[in-house]
Amino acid sequence: MADLLEPVILGDTIQLRNRVCMGSMTRNRCIDDNKPTEASIKHYVDRARDGTGLIIAEGTFISPHGAEWPHAPVMYNDEHARAWAKVTSAVHDVGGKIFFQPWHAGRIQNENMPMLKDNGYPVYAPSKIAAKGGKFRTLEGTPGHTHNIVEIDNPKAFVGQYRHSVTLAKEAGFDGIELLSQGHSNSRTDEYGGSVENRCRFPLEVLDAMIEVWGSRSELSETYTYYIEELMRRDLAFINLSRRGCDGKELPPKYDPVLQFGPMIRCPGSRTMLMVNHEYTVEEASALIKAGKVDLVTFARPFIYNPDLISRIKHKVSLAKNDRGGRVNYGPFEDPNENYNDWPSMTRRSQAVSD
Repeated sequence: MADLLEPVILGDTIQLRNRVCMGSMTRNRCIDDNKPTEASIKHYVDRARDGTGLIIAEGTFISPHGAEWPHAPVMYNDEHARAWAKVTSAVHDVGGKIFFQPWHAGRIQNENMPMLKDNGYPVYAPSKIAAKGGKFRTLEGTPGHTHNIVEIDNPKAFVGQYRHSVTLAKEAGFDGIELLSQGHSNSRTDEYGGSVENRCRFPLEVLDAMIEVWGSRSELSETYTYYIEELMRRDLAFINLSRRGCDGKELPPKYDPVLQFGPMIRCPGSRTMLMVNHEYTVEEASALIKAGKVDLVTFARPFIYNPDLISRIKHKVSLAKNDRGGRVNYGPFEDPNENYNDWPSMTRRSQAVSD
């Protein structure tokens, strides 16, 4: 019977110290031209040193972007790769493993954000469908996501951007790739829209491009059944299922994607591990792994407030909660270490109480 803190091999060669994964989180702290800084290194190293099995780095844009987070990282030139190499090297020095998550902002952008304006780069998306919401606090009047969208006319060019970004990630020393896939804004009528196969064409082309660089082993409808079937044909190391909805579309009450899609992944002869994410408690995670239903469990925001999350699990100490409000995620901040690298460990916390 597997245990949450039991070592496991991901894919064929990646030795993880346990089955606890740190999920990808946008933190808006890359203040050096959208490259990771010493604060970023400390943030990841603190959590790797504590024993986290696998860290998924924050979503990193593959091209200039106009997202709400002006200090989110990018990866599209050698300078970016060199900066990330400092992070991966430091994580490896303390025995950790770290994956890269490439990202294109699509329609959740505003063309007036500085990086887009400076590069003369438009807001590209699959279709001209504006995203709801958005609050661009750094722009006058705090506008939302733009309606000024340019429909992508050559998706293969964007596949090439993903290929280039993950190639740089490999050069930067990452241990692997996680590809984030969502889709609720496709009204295309060409080979990338309409049928299930066509809507899945782009992410599968991106995935195949990533596999060309890295090799194999990286929602509620017919579309996702087909998509997972196609993923399984590619002999990936893991598939990460989220029980979180997106873009205002929540999952049905009591619906569990693990029950629907888990057997497609954890099936006889499968070498692909099942990772799950979104607000799992330690107790839930332990029970799922012991029952043999999943292989890896991702914790995201708890890693913000608990740099010593693994130690807490080992010693059966409750996880600390956020007592500082919503600014801890993206800012504003005067120093990037604020609400990023100043969370106490349980030892420091207990000392503060006794003092």
